[in-house]
Amino acid sequence: MRPRTLNKQIVSLSCFILAIILVVVGILQYFLMKDFLYQNEADAMQSQLHSLPPALLEPDDDMHQPFLFDRSLARIDTSGNYTDLSEENGLASPRLDLEELRRHINGREGKSAQYVVTEDEDGNEQLVVIVADRGFGELNGYLQAGTETAAINDVIKGQLQVFFILAIVALIAGILLYTRVIKKALDPLHRIIRKVERTSAENLSERMKEETEQIEIKRLTDAFNQMVERIDTSFKSEREAKEQMQQFIADASHELRTPLTSIHGFLEVLLRGAADKPEQLYPALESMLKESTRIKKLVEDLLLLTKLDQDEDIQLRELEVSSVIEEMKPHFNMLAGIRKVRFAADKHLIVAADKDKLKQVLLNLFYNAVQHTDSEHGEIDISLGKTDRSAEITIKDNGSGIPITHLPYVFDRFYRSDSSRTRKQGGAGLGLSISHSIVKAHHGSIEVDSEEGKGTVFRVLIPKKGTLK
Repeated sequence: MRPRTLNKQIVSLSCFILAIILVVVGILQYFLMKDFLYQNEADAMQSQLHSLPPALLEPDDDMHQPFLFDRSLARIDTSGNYTDLSEENGLASPRLDLEELRRHINGREGKSAQYVVTEDEDGNEQLVVIVADRGFGELNGYLQAGTETAAINDVIKGQLQVFFILAIVALIAGILLYTRVIKKALDPLHRIIRKVERTSAENLSERMKEETEQIEIKRLTDAFNQMVERIDTSFKSEREAKEQMQQFIADASHELRTPLTSIHGFLEVLLRGAADKPEQLYPALESMLKESTRIKKLVEDLLLLTKLDQDEDIQLRELEVSSVIEEMKPHFNMLAGIRKVRFAADKHLIVAADKDKLKQVLLNLFYNAVQHTDSEHGEIDISLGKTDRSAEITIKDNGSGIPITHLPYVFDRFYRSDSSRTRKQGGAGLGLSISHSIVKAHHGSIEVDSEEGKGTVFRVLIPKKGTLK
């Protein structure tokens, strides 16, 4: 069965690979050692055959027997007829056909001897070497010497037994060493696992510090820290979104409650008999219409913000900004009343924008300036300029200004720096939020700068044509 832990798997695979290597080495050792011993024996027999005196090779000469020892010896004429010189020694010479003799014949050159392994008449395997028997430059026949391979094979088997015993010892030692070494090498991984097990929503700000030279562990540590950072950011974003949603629901409920309560009160008055009195009926209906209009405007603003939050596509088209401001001048002058309004606009500034949405931004910012300036001495400046990459629309007033503590929150939904006056004027604190979302959808930005008691400046930056990516 496959081990379940990584430590055991690595040890098992390492030992398995080591065992395969040892088996391959053993097989190679067997064949290489066998060839080496056979070749040495063949070279020795070839040297002996070349050194035998011709007189000792006569069939009736007993002097050649001491030179044979445990080898077979035969003389073959050019016709292939065998004369076995070692029958009395008890080791019969194998008989080869003439073609095989000629194929394995050895000369007097210093090359390694050619040999052939074959069986004699008694079934004994012999290592056979053949040399040419020449006299006075003529081929008289062949000399063949052989020796049993059993003794050589016994030496090879003995060596293999020693090798395999050592291999088993090495394998056992490898298991013990691998277990300790791999366990130590995997210690950083185990620490990472323990850290992961302890990670929860409460400690996402903690980061793992693993001092190691192992590249893989470093990459794993970095990946873990990056993952925790992303999760932490997601949790924070989710908490912020949840808090904003709760605040949004609370503010929206509060804004809707006031006009609904007012409408409900007027309906009760009418039901108690005021409907029959024209002097009470028409003021009540007018107040109810005003409050219902306020509810309708609030709902429309909320729907618009929802669409902008969902990144619904805005139809961006080429637009000349000064022409938009020129179209809105009558509307601006009407809203301003007797306040002084000044216009200054660069011509031929082309941007990619939604005309209606851009008008809504300018109207919201201008209306905000009107609300916070004196009705008689108020001054509002609308200017159009440019930067390197954007068209810059500036709306400046000399009104009451915004306290510095309120500046970071002016674009938050339902936020009002002066709630009593804004509520009296019917605002819900969504105008600047809508303007901010629209400008953001145009890939632009909106900035505010204010000094309490001196006035406020809003700057809208919309990318010029050709700079939007």
